[in-house]
Amino acid sequence: MSAVHPEHRMPELHPATDSRRTEPLMPWTNPAAAAPAPLAAASAFENDAPAKPDKAGFAPQTQALLKRLSDLLRRPDAPSPFAAGLFAPAGAGKSSALRWLTESLAAPGATMVVALRAGDIAAEPERALAAALYRALSLRHGALAQEAAQEGAHFGADPATLARAAHERLDALRRKLSQEKQALAQNETRRAAIKETLLYDTPGTRVDVYARKMRSAVEPRLRRFGFTGEPLAVFKDLTRDVNESGGLVSRLLASLRGLYAFRGQTRLLLLSAASLAVNTGLAWLAANKPVWLGVIASSGSIGAQTADFLQSRLDWLPLAAQGFALIALALLGLNVWRAFDFMHPLVQAAGLLDEDVAAKRHEIDQSVAHHARNVEMLGSEAHALAGKVEEAERRAAAAGAAKNPPLFMETDEAARKRDVALGFLASVSDLLGSAAFPGAPGRIVVAVDGFESIAAPAALLDRLNDLLARPGLIAVYALDAQLFRAAPETLARRVQLPLRLVVGALDAPLALAPLDSALSPLESSLVEALAPLAGENPRAQKRLRNLFRFLHPASDATPGLAAALALFLAADIGATPADRQALEQALSANLEIFAPKGSAALQETLAKVAAIGGPISRDEAWRAAALARHVAMELFA
Repeated sequence: MSAVHPEHRMPELHPATDSRRTEPLMPWTNPAAAAPAPLAAASAFENDAPAKPDKAGFAPQTQALLKRLSDLLRRPDAPSPFAAGLFAPAGAGKSSALRWLTESLAAPGATMVVALRAGDIAAEPERALAAALYRALSLRHGALAQEAAQEGAHFGADPATLARAAHERLDALRRKLSQEKQALAQNETRRAAIKETLLYDTPGTRVDVYARKMRSAVEPRLRRFGFTGEPLAVFKDLTRDVNESGGLVSRLLASLRGLYAFRGQTRLLLLSAASLAVNTGLAWLAANKPVWLGVIASSGSIGAQTADFLQSRLDWLPLAAQGFALIALALLGLNVWRAFDFMHPLVQAAGLLDEDVAAKRHEIDQSVAHHARNVEMLGSEAHALAGKVEEAERRAAAAGAAKNPPLFMETDEAARKRDVALGFLASVSDLLGSAAFPGAPGRIVVAVDGFESIAAPAALLDRLNDLLARPGLIAVYALDAQLFRAAPETLARRVQLPLRLVVGALDAPLALAPLDSALSPLESSLVEALAPLAGENPRAQKRLRNLFRFLHPASDATPGLAAALALFLAADIGATPADRQALEQALSANLEIFAPKGSAALQETLAKVAAIGGPISRDEAWRAAALARHVAMELFA
């Protein structure tokens, strides 16, 4: 749009010319309404991560019972094997509660926690559970994990088969160790002969390129100094000798050999020395001419004549002495120059060889260190495996195992791994809290979440219960009861302590007695009187006692509250549907005394309860029902 468009004219410049008709402003064209609202802060949104119990909206009683469950499982005398369940519909916070519980239990103490997802272990529960426990134990209790793994390897297997397999593994390990030792020896030999390899067998190195470049200049010098043979090889031999002499100063000192060690150099030194001797003699004759001429003259008339003859003819002696001195210096200089001209390329080539060796030595040192570590590691493994072979042979001999077992004793690899996993779990259970492993945990809590993500949650829960039903192991499951409608008996049989996560209630939690407090005689009598209502089998009665101890009201509670609580717990465990309905109807009735109408067995039980603790008031029944609802599976479902 043009800058002079009427809609863009400034009113102060055109006050009277803008006569456009004013359009009516509709709600959707209102500038104020059309202006975008400011974006809300991202922190106003919440993610789907598990939250703490006080932030998850749980009822105060639920939060108190979660903490009580944590205290129970953290106690040194916590029951095991034992299974607790956190029950809530999908999205109601059971994952949050389970995470808070595991973090609370994982605090420093004697409890180890292993958290698992049902989807990760559904395919192979035995191996997945064993692997998770092994990884957790290896971090802090490696010796216990290794001992359990070794013991587990012998579980459900033929001893002779294990002994043969151990022998085969030991033979393979020794062969690999022998190969590593050979590789180590070869690399150490390469490191010892690295200079010779770079000089003679490796083309393209710095010293090789330099030697070939200098060949035309060095070859005549070698021949002048009496070296025969292939010039390049001779040059490399001399380079190696200089390089092995030591550092730079040592190499310079070694280069002095060039003054005398090669052909022609000694002759130059001798000629220089002879010239210097002649210089010395002539200089003495010139300086002591009267002396020695006098000696000649004193020998007779002939000597006198000879002295007179020489007296006027010896003026050349000083000049001759200087000439021989110059010849001596020239010969010596020639010797030094020849030595420098010959040794300088060798010193430089020795430096290049140092660079080549440094570049190659790093690679060889790394290879040597790598193979040395492998040899050490394989040696340790072979030593340990040799002990295992002896142990396997001892077990096979003690068991009287045949050397050639029948075919039906053989198992496939998958079954063998399952057997080993089961043996590991059994061994861990035996070793927990053992005096042989100081500081080892007395128990392990295995927390499992995510049952809604698998196709057969009841089958997995059954299998996990079988695997974790061992001393020292405690299971905590996050469960949705709706998933188990097809198999409701699974929950009652597998979960000893169910805890329903109630959301939204604002009532203050009921005061409970400490976990280590004993039941009063009145409470014991009430539980015993209500045991037939829970069922005749020992499991149902034990479940009643456990749940009542977990929800045990404080000592100042009224007898009616304890009686109502025991009644609701027993009815949830074993009462008939008609009796449960009668209890629910009695709760709805607006009567001062709680008086349910049910079967004759229920009426007889209520009469016993009334005889022991007196009648139950409506308020006591309501309070007991609210508390029992947190652990009930049927009555308040």
